[in-house]
Amino acid sequence: MRILRQFIKFGMVGASGFVVNQAVMVLANKLTQWLWGFDQYSPFINLFGSAFHVRWYHVFSILAFIVANIWNFFLNRRYTFRMKHGTPWFRPMLSFMLVGAFGLVITLLVSTALVNDDSPIALSHSVWDDSTGLRTRAYWGNFIGVIVAIPANFLFNKLWTFRSHGHGHGGKGEVRVTHVG
Repeated sequence: MRILRQFIKFGMVGASGFVVNQAVMVLANKLTQWLWGFDQYSPFINLFGSAFHVRWYHVFSILAFIVANIWNFFLNRRYTFRMKHGTPWFRPMLSFMLVGAFGLVITLLVSTALVNDDSPIALSHSVWDDSTGLRTRAYWGNFIGVIVAIPANFLFNKLWTFRSHGHGHGGKGEVRVTHVG
């Protein structure tokens, strides 16, 4: 029951982080279009002289991940896993960001598969035609990618970043901060 409550809280924090994530993605996209006129699907950088590119929407997704994960870390630390004041935060945040990076890879893979026209699971241009924010393929690709990554993020954070010990005392063990390195 305790893990279910934590998962629900993790989901609530994640929902707020998703709002932050999407807001940063949209803002970064709008600013880039306004300042430099780049389209979100334009190449940002070529991958090793190949036909593949990191696109602007990938950059926006990474930036959104960084901001949202910092947001989520501090909310999860206090609300979901109830870390005590004065408990070191920097190293657990590194763990959280490393776990999040795994989720980011999932998000980027799913997003790319949904946005790339050559993908068999690409979002249809007849529905997602980029005519409005709600019909923008890059935003939906990011959204669906984040949703797919949530279960893995929760489990890795539960088992590594915010792991708890001493369950033999009614499940209210002392929270131990896991150090990276």
